[in-house]
Amino acid sequence: MEHWIGIDVSSATLDFALLDGKGTHVESVQIGNDRKAVMKLMSQWRKRHGVDVGKSLICLEPTGHYTLMLLSLVVEQQWPTWLAHPLDIHQAMGIKRVKNDKVDALRIAQYARTFHEKARLFTAQNLKLDKLKHLLTRRLHLVRSRARHKAHITDLNRYMDRPVQAEFDRMDKRQITLEDKLVSHVDELIMAQIKADPQTERQYSLLRTIPGVGPQLAAHLVAITDGFTRFTTPRELSCHAGVAPFERSSGSSVRGRTQVSHQANKTLKTLLHMSALVSVREPGELRQYYERKRAEGKKPILVVNAVRNKLVHRVCAVIRNNRPYEQRPITAN
Repeated sequence: MEHWIGIDVSSATLDFALLDGKGTHVESVQIGNDRKAVMKLMSQWRKRHGVDVGKSLICLEPTGHYTLMLLSLVVEQQWPTWLAHPLDIHQAMGIKRVKNDKVDALRIAQYARTFHEKARLFTAQNLKLDKLKHLLTRRLHLVRSRARHKAHITDLNRYMDRPVQAEFDRMDKRQITLEDKLVSHVDELIMAQIKADPQTERQYSLLRTIPGVGPQLAAHLVAITDGFTRFTTPRELSCHAGVAPFERSSGSSVRGRTQVSHQANKTLKTLLHMSALVSVREPGELRQYYERKRAEGKKPILVVNAVRNKLVHRVCAVIRNNRPYEQRPITAN
């Protein structure tokens, strides 16, 4: 690469930092979060510093809808772009005593230059999945809002004066009815987005053949894994979901039982947990496994976590083999 470009994204502005091939800081610029401003800056850098964006690596953190314009632009212009994980950048840069957008952009550029060998370039397929992620996020917000209004009726409103309680109950029920309709509408948009891309639809259909994998878990798995390009092994996906156990020990005197990490995608972990609970309640291989381990004296939460890992292995297997899941015959205990 001839240059390295780090971008710190916010709602109104974009902070750019430019490094040359030797890693020297060339320039930092703040512009509006606007397509024309980005194109103008790249034109200026081409004239001033000889920047060929096609031979440079752009690096930025995902910041939800604030990055939509920029990601659409880099896909359209075919600029090499790395959407790096914020936690990776934070841990790689060590102790930070100064924090502002200009400094953050420079650190992102330095991170891109140091770790460019593990970069995964953002593609048009990633952009399609990004839209799916936004739909899933909106659905999650609606579901959480609906749950809050239900909690008002069952708990909070009960302690109000009778006239106030009746009015609040009516308000919450109207809101719940509205949010039911909105959730159903977003579900339709999610399915339309999945069916719009043959590869996404194929992966979604394969995942739905696995017992216990419902529509929400299947959609989140496809979106979070970027179409199963982010993780190469079931262990990596389990780590991302926070269900992979890790040993905790120090020398010969301090030891602890294996534990899962709290650094995880909590939404995916919750969906896997709910799927595991469904799997151990329904007749099948996983229920037999759960009952066998419980009979051996294993704690329920440990066995459920093992079931979550089994689900992850099944997910990765059907995608790797590009073949629907084939359930084994249930044997008598």
